[in-house]
Amino acid sequence: MFSNAKLMAALAEIPGLQEMLSDPFKMYIQGAQDLERAEKSGDEKALARLDFGVAAQCLRCSKHCEKALVCSGCKAVVYCSKKCHGEDWKAGPMPRAPAHKELCALNKEYMKRIPYFQAELKHFPWSRLETDGTCPHDLLKARFKVLGSGPKFGYWSVPGGRRPHDDSPTMIKVRKEGLPSNSTVGYVHGEVLLGSEWPLDVDAWKFKDTDLVPRLFFDEDYHPPTKPSPGQVKDWKSWYEWRGLDLASPAALLMDFPLSVYYLITSVLDLVDPSSSATDRQELTIHYLGAQVELNFLPLFSELALLLPNTDLTIIFFGKPVYALVNRARKEASAPLATQDTVWEYKAPKVSGGGSLKIRLHSESESWNRTTIITRSGPVKFPDALVGLNAGILTYPEWGDPVVMSAIFDIPFAITEYAEQSIDQLAKALPGMRLAASHEWRSAFEPGSEGMTSLLKERRHPVTVNPFHRPGQRALPVVRSPNLYNGFALAVTMGAEA
Repeated sequence: MFSNAKLMAALAEIPGLQEMLSDPFKMYIQGAQDLERAEKSGDEKALARLDFGVAAQCLRCSKHCEKALVCSGCKAVVYCSKKCHGEDWKAGPMPRAPAHKELCALNKEYMKRIPYFQAELKHFPWSRLETDGTCPHDLLKARFKVLGSGPKFGYWSVPGGRRPHDDSPTMIKVRKEGLPSNSTVGYVHGEVLLGSEWPLDVDAWKFKDTDLVPRLFFDEDYHPPTKPSPGQVKDWKSWYEWRGLDLASPAALLMDFPLSVYYLITSVLDLVDPSSSATDRQELTIHYLGAQVELNFLPLFSELALLLPNTDLTIIFFGKPVYALVNRARKEASAPLATQDTVWEYKAPKVSGGGSLKIRLHSESESWNRTTIITRSGPVKFPDALVGLNAGILTYPEWGDPVVMSAIFDIPFAITEYAEQSIDQLAKALPGMRLAASHEWRSAFEPGSEGMTSLLKERRHPVTVNPFHRPGQRALPVVRSPNLYNGFALAVTMGAEA
């Protein structure tokens, strides 16, 4: 274990860490102020000096690089020296990890998408592209005065500091030596649900200029969007146009969540019936797995009611934060939203197609699993689809049952991931995951039975770029390849495939 002296030396090597620990938002808020002053002064030199990219770090040894080197072949991976590059070429940085020589050619293909993702980001006048190719999302939020924790930040409330998925190996190493997390003390995903009502829609967006808000409720001054035609809303540009929203609105920094669900259930899983009418409506029940920060902005999923005419949609949210929130609400709060059967309900205007949405929270277990879904009392009713955003299926064991059960029972299941490399690896791993699970499930399904046949049959797992990814590359210190919130989509199970 580190001594105190070694720990402090390690901290000193991590740029800005001390500031982040004292206030997880301080650096970004200060950076936004510095940027605004430089812009107002017209000082081009001062502007040029402001770079909010992430400090480069060696993939191999985790050392921070004063001068970052990238692989000359793929230009996707960061190293501190030729020595580390050479070692990584021959063997992966961790046990069972592939050597770089096995990944370099694919990385080179992934890097070809960088111009597309940068072009998508540059559509927005508020965007920034740093010298390392990343986009400082927290800085952008700070500029709009919406970066922080707690109810006063409405839909934008976040834990603060680095998120679990953003941790670099150095940060993880230092934290193991006893360094406390720099998340906001007392932060709760979905804290607003411990109250008795949601704030007004416009108020929850927290924009000084209310014309930047994609409203859900309309009047004579703010008209609802018209019923979308099939295929009309296919990317950010077309969504902004359909919504009558200026690209100066940073709504895309939150709306990637509901619009990614829209992409998964329409384009990836093809679940929406275009023939639905006002007298012959479609009903869909979606189980949303792994919910966390989404609990802060559940009303934004009402966008699905506006986008899906003549469709009645119910979304049930699952996840450890969901379970913890509801059970806390039952003990502590007075008439809280979290304990209600339906925590949010919305009906789209008739001119928009009259779609509807109900949102419920699952509080019987921390995850979607066989015990909760199969052995509960009463008849089993499976959802029309499962979805998971920024899923990390190969990282978290909780995804095992959804992967297997969606195949056994032909439940359509689609997810998004950050990186094309990880989602490609998942697509290749899924057949093996199902085969391994077949041994465990033999007690429930005999060989040759319908369930076992469904589990083992060959399935397609198409990978696509999600056009509703959050604009801008994530700030990762060890890679330069495309890595974006909700960046890529995959069909885990296409349903009853032939």
